[in-house]
Amino acid sequence: MRNLMKHGIVYLCLLVPASPALARGKKTPAAKAAAPGSPVNPQAKAPDAQPAPVVLKRKKEDAKDAIDDVADKYAKARKPQKEQPPVPVMLSAGDCKSFAKDFIKAGGKVKAREADGLFNAGVVYDQCGMKKEAEDQYKAALSKNPKFGPAMTNLGVLYQNAGQSVQAMNQYEAAIRADPKSAQAAQAYTDKAMLQYLDARRSGGTFAEAISTLKRALAVDSNAIGAYHLLAQIYFQTAETDRSKLKLAQLVCDEGRKINEDYAPIYNTQGLIKLRSQDVTGALTEFRKAASLDPGLIEAQLNIAAISLNARSYKQAEEAFQAVLKRQPNNLDATVGMGVATRGERRIDDAEGWYKKVIQVDPKNCAVFYNLGVLYQDYKSGNPDELRKAQEYYNKYASCPARADADKAADARRRIKDIDDTFKAIEEQKKLEAELKKQQEEMERQQKLQDDQMKKSGATPEAPK
Repeated sequence: MRNLMKHGIVYLCLLVPASPALARGKKTPAAKAAAPGSPVNPQAKAPDAQPAPVVLKRKKEDAKDAIDDVADKYAKARKPQKEQPPVPVMLSAGDCKSFAKDFIKAGGKVKAREADGLFNAGVVYDQCGMKKEAEDQYKAALSKNPKFGPAMTNLGVLYQNAGQSVQAMNQYEAAIRADPKSAQAAQAYTDKAMLQYLDARRSGGTFAEAISTLKRALAVDSNAIGAYHLLAQIYFQTAETDRSKLKLAQLVCDEGRKINEDYAPIYNTQGLIKLRSQDVTGALTEFRKAASLDPGLIEAQLNIAAISLNARSYKQAEEAFQAVLKRQPNNLDATVGMGVATRGERRIDDAEGWYKKVIQVDPKNCAVFYNLGVLYQDYKSGNPDELRKAQEYYNKYASCPARADADKAADARRRIKDIDDTFKAIEEQKKLEAELKKQQEEMERQQKLQDDQMKKSGATPEAPK
């Protein structure tokens, strides 16, 4: 979507299939759910994996125990009410600590489930954003059961999000060794493949290693939806140089939908495939489908907003950006996007406020200075003070060490020159006006002298011509 660059933002949003899950059953493996990550563009960091709101159920023949009772209460507390957005409720720090303690206490009461209780406490902390506490509980679970694969996988997710790729890879491989033929191993294979995929993108290498790992995941569990989804993403990426891979990406998405037709991330990827094929209307339909299945899917909302901006549907774009900000108040792309959308609606003060929030969220962001310059030059009243302010922002952008857009830098310099030329033209106009005024005054003075002389001589003054 390179044509969106004129708005100052570009989205190409993929998802990370790494997901901590809540243990509830004695023998049940961790769920294979994918979780949303951050928007990806050529300058983006590796996307984050988020804890997934998944509960593992006991087998039907097993009676519920104390851990399951706490899990029911926890699920109920996170369920949104009718008047709330249809996404899991973020609990207070106090509630998070309370549920974590309840899980630990329940695990101590149930024979052979102490590790489950500790693990579940870790998931609660993880989903509450308390990462250090989550890590401690996952490690405590492993101290009780050194082969507890879900704890290894969730630790890997924590390390992956913290940029500790080596430690994350160690955890995923340990989870595979713990139970090589389990669904948990398939998830660990998928998470390992994600790290290999991200490493290949950073280094410019091939995705052969990641594809091989995903094939192992599907050999272990043919229903591993996260593996299908990542495989589709990889084929989508390779389609940049090999168009035949685009059809292959669609085929993989089709297979994934057969496994789970309500798996929202698949529809987001299908939207990207259609966008690559210049089917913007079809892409928007897929993104909306993804958002309807999971309103908290950040990437789908960002893609809806990006297409809306391109179509100058600023109100629709604003609604999608607001949906993102409800989940992630400091999401940089949505914050910039709100500036662009409100600017398009001619709400200039609001736009300036959003752009300045970008600086608060990311002081090293360069693009915002360009956007502020455009705002002051093209959208405000155009008085000299505002034009000087625009120049100031353009100069900040042009000298910003982190800027990566050469075209925008050239445009910023052109705009600086245009403003200089405007000031010169204004000065020339002022000089011309002053000269004309001076000539007019001289003409009036000469006329007055002539009239006075005529009066003295008794002649009738001539009317001014």
